[in-house]
This record gives sequence, structure tokens and C-alpha cells, in this order.
Amino acid sequence: MFFTVLTYLVIGLLAVFCLFYIVLEVRFFRALGTVRLGESDVEPKPHVSILISARNESAGIRATLDSVLAQDYAGKWDVWVADDRSTDDTPEILAEYAKRDPRLHVLTITDIPEGVSPKKHALSKLIDACDGDILCLTDADCIVKPTWVAGIVREFEPGIELVAGHSYIPTEPGKSKFIICMQAVETLIYRIAGTAGLAMHLPLTSTGNNLAYRKSFFKSVHGFDNVIKIQSGDDDLLMQKLAADRPWAMRYCIAESTFVTTNGKETLHELWEQRKRWASKTIYYTPKIVFVLSMVFLFLAMQCVVAVLAPFSLKILVAALVAFIAKCVGDLVLILRGLRIFRQEHLIKWCIPVEIIHAPFTVLAVLFGLFGRFKWK
Repeated sequence: MFFTVLTYLVIGLLAVFCLFYIVLEVRFFRALGTVRLGESDVEPKPHVSILISARNESAGIRATLDSVLAQDYAGKWDVWVADDRSTDDTPEILAEYAKRDPRLHVLTITDIPEGVSPKKHALSKLIDACDGDILCLTDADCIVKPTWVAGIVREFEPGIELVAGHSYIPTEPGKSKFIICMQAVETLIYRIAGTAGLAMHLPLTSTGNNLAYRKSFFKSVHGFDNVIKIQSGDDDLLMQKLAADRPWAMRYCIAESTFVTTNGKETLHELWEQRKRWASKTIYYTPKIVFVLSMVFLFLAMQCVVAVLAPFSLKILVAALVAFIAKCVGDLVLILRGLRIFRQEHLIKWCIPVEIIHAPFTVLAVLFGLFGRFKWK
């Protein structure tokens, strides 16, 4: 009797959460169809400051600096880098570039207040120091195109305060590691959800390696106040502040000229720590976003539960298969539209392997991120 009740309870919960997930994907699919390019042509062009926080980035920061200093933006622009207590050759590299190009300014951080997020602290110092009207942020291990700033600025139509840009992990057919290809697909899925969410005025996620906002907006919401002690979330949590009263004042940029490349994690341990860190900030989102993400999490969690119970009940096994197939079909239809938008059709072959591990990996990352600990440099 107990197992019969449990069976119907599990199947009922799975059906409810699955229905929510599919409806959300339908709305995402429709929202992606409304995304368009920005058309701002304000004159004179706004002053742009490119901000980068760097800590022990000697391995790749030269390539990053070369790319950001090659911008073809017609307006005034400069670059500000925070050397956040680096112990490698990063300070020497920054000094070398600053001497060579007067548009590069280096801010040295020697210590931070106890309990404060290092990156948020560094970005706050950079924003206080720079003079840009629009702030374009990327990371010290990313590569931007010469057209990056010009493309981002075009998205700042009247009333737009924040623009979330697209970043991706490059892959080489037959050469890239399995873990890199899987991350490339997972990262793209997050970007698709972020794009559709912003189109629906439902800001779910963004990335700090390709993000831009008006300095006046940052100051109007008092920057990272109230969230500066949270280690992660220098991107999403700021976006949530804007979502609280002006969700229409942000948009996602789909212009290929603004796409940024970022590096994937080379080991499972690094990937695990990163995903836990990402999950740790979600409880600080607005109630509406927390509800949506909680329902998605519960669906993924129920998929894991029915996978464990399936060998003991034919009904649960059938329900598990139906839910899994429904999720795969919904995900693939949505991903196909996203692949076309972001010109990454070559990743389609990796979508099914990601589907298999998506639920358990995400559930564990969320649980450990919210209730466990994670490491960050």
C-alpha cells in the first residue's frame, strides 16, 4: 500500500514539474524569435571604459590585452585593469602594456576588507576610478573582437541600462577534449536561456566576461552594496537589482561582432568547483526568478529520483522515460534555434550526451553550491 501511494505521488510530482518545464521551454522558444539587433546611433558616441579584474593571469593576459586594445570604436574609449594581489608576472605584464599604450590604466589592489568578494571589490574600485559612461566588462582570460565595443554600444538604445553579451567556448573538431565539448554545449544552453529570459523580461542568467552597463545605473543602485560579501554574482546579482523595478531596461546582444571567447575548464575538479560557485548565488535572486529556477531544479531532481526508483516499478519506469523523452525533444528544439542564432550548429552532436548527465550533474552542483563549500582563486 505504501509503495503504491509513493508511486502515484512520485509520478504526479514528476508530471507537474515536467509540464512547467515544457511550458517554460515553449515560452523560451517564442521569445528567441523576438530577439533583434540594437540600433542605437547616438551622437556624440558615449565614452566607454573596458574593465578587467586580473589575479595571477600571466598565462593568458597578453592575448586578452592585445584584443581589447585593438578596438575599432570611433568614440572615446580606454581600458582599466585591476591587478588584484597577483603573485606571478601579471604586474610586470600590465606595466609593460601601460607604458606602451596610454589608453591602458592599471589599478593595483594590495588588500581587501575581510569577507568581501575580491572580484566585486576590484570592479568597484575600477568603476570609481574610470570616466566611462558605458562600462564594458570582460575577464583576463578572454578574447574579444575589434568590433566588440562598437557592437555593444549599438545595443544601448534609449532606456537600456544593461546589455548581456554572448561568450562561448571554442572547439576544434577532432581535437578538443570531451570535457571541453560538453562544456561548450552546456554553456550555450545557459546563454540560450539567458537570451530568451531577457526577451521575456525574466533575467535568469548572464556572464561577467561579456557584460556592459551604464555607470549611472551602477551608481543609482549603489553598486554591489548588500551583495558584496557573496563570492560570486558580479554579473547576475547586479542584473537582479535592475530586474527588481526595470526588467525591460536590459537586453541580450546577439551580434556576432560582439561574441567573446572564453576558456573551458580542463579538469572535472575545476569544472565542479565552478558550477558549485555559480549555483551558490541563485538564492539571492528576485523571488520570481527563484521560483522559476526552483521549479526547473525540482524537475531535474525528480528525474533523478525516478531513475533510482524505476527498477522497482514499471509505472515509474514508463513515467521516467516519457519525462526524459519530453525533456530531450523540448531541449533539442530550443537548442536548435539557439545554435542558429549563435552560429554554433557544429555542437549539435554533443547535445544528447549532455542530456544524459545534465540532471544529476546540475542537481548535485546546486546542492553542494547552496549547502557546501567551493574553492576560488
